[in-house]
Amino acid sequence: MNIEATKIQLAQQLFAIMDEGMLKRVVAFFKKEVVIEEDEGDISDEEYAQFQEELAKRDRGEIKFHTREESMAEIRRMIDAEGT
Repeated sequence: MNIEATKIQLAQQLFAIMDEGMLKRVVAFFKKEVVIEEDEGDISDEEYAQFQEELAKRDRGEIKFHTREESMAEIRRMIDAEGT
């Protein structure tokens, strides 16, 4: 899986989070693990176009986003793995 696809998958999983506690744990994880320089926060036109294409593929039924349950399970697995 390439880095762009991984980013899209993570974005899908974040959008699926409905539990505020889980979302706070994800935020805390990113604050601890990811340091973003001020000028690194912007996405490129290419990244935006690719994300829009992924959304269009989803709308056409060519790809399937993860369900809320699948996303939550994956995020929990990532958080548990980080804690071990």
